[in-house]
Amino acid sequence: MARQLPVAPEPNRLVKVWRRVLERRLRTRLRGKVAVEIHDNTHTMLTFQRQRALWRLRLHHMFLAAPDEVLQALAGFVRTGDAEASALLDKYIERNRIFIRRLSPAQMRKRLRLSPVGRYHDLARIYERLNERYFQSRIDAAITYGPAPRVKGPRKSIKMGSYSADSKVIRIHPALDQPLVPRYFVEWIVFHEMLHHVYRARRGENGRRCIHPPELMEHEKRFHDYQRALAWERENLDLLLCARTEQA
Repeated sequence: MARQLPVAPEPNRLVKVWRRVLERRLRTRLRGKVAVEIHDNTHTMLTFQRQRALWRLRLHHMFLAAPDEVLQALAGFVRTGDAEASALLDKYIERNRIFIRRLSPAQMRKRLRLSPVGRYHDLARIYERLNERYFQSRIDAAITYGPAPRVKGPRKSIKMGSYSADSKVIRIHPALDQPLVPRYFVEWIVFHEMLHHVYRARRGENGRRCIHPPELMEHEKRFHDYQRALAWERENLDLLLCARTEQA
């Protein structure tokens, strides 16, 4: 006598079931109506907004089976922005990074708008020459002018460059694209960020994250105009702090 075996539920159907369960669990903690959207993002794990009596949350699928203490922290963070709840959520996300879809650096770069050519300094050309001169063209990264953070009033500090190890992208502050900023100074900033590709951040002996290990700082001194670039920065920092860029 033939008997049909039960058909396993489709993955999408299971997600819908778990999402409804998650909405009920959050409803009791937020004391209101809750609508949850599940996503598979690679960076932002949770966002939320209040629409009158309705809480709308966009959550990574790792939260579908989150334990009670995590959901309690999530509710506390959504309601009041509680710092302890935020720290607990960060730890939960870090423990469950295995569930975050990984993208290759090339895939990440496709999502970015790269603008390496400025009005006065061509970052792509600078990067290529430095790569050939100091690294035998072995560094595989991209470079671009980054957006200038919006600030109210005069700047008190400026982050002239950054390096993303995930996407392998160097970003240079657009304030450096000025006729009064010498090429050797821009080269020094680019060189420094290229060194971050070679010397990755690590935990120091005190347990803190060290993004400028001693070997990086020592290697930086090999830059051909190191002392001149340092001197120019000391004498002209105000020029960069007061710069008005198109992105600002």
